[in-house]
Amino acid sequence: MTQSVYTPDQQKTNQPTPIKVNKEKEGSLLWKGILIGAVVGGVATLINRNTRKNVQERSIKLKDQTSSLYKTVREDPTIIMNTVKHTMDTTSKALNDLSREVREVIQKVDEVRQHSVETYSSMKEVGGELKDVSGKVREAGREITDIPDEEDNKY
Repeated sequence: MTQSVYTPDQQKTNQPTPIKVNKEKEGSLLWKGILIGAVVGGVATLINRNTRKNVQERSIKLKDQTSSLYKTVREDPTIIMNTVKHTMDTTSKALNDLSREVREVIQKVDEVRQHSVETYSSMKEVGGELKDVSGKVREAGREITDIPDEEDNKY
């Protein structure tokens, strides 16, 4: 790949200087850098005694588990196949149950939302009716207070 780059002197003349970049070399340098960084990081962490002990214990445990799994597969491969099948069946059943429960929850939320809208509408209607009743009570109260005394009501 060729890429044009301008140096400050060449920008005035607009003459590009070709720079050849080897992508394979860049990729190998990247992986070398990652590998070196991982090794340096690993060595730095192993300076601590507790970390070394922990890594050693986990390595031994991993080795034991791997060799045990290898023996099991070598002796009877159907055990692993049955275990994987059982795990897949269990996972599938759990996902189906979860899906059903999510649908039920969504349905209940929709019902609550619908009831909430209906309740709100009913409350608005009740509020309007209460205003009407309140107005009538006020009017009745005024009429009661406007009743003339018996002395004033002489025929």
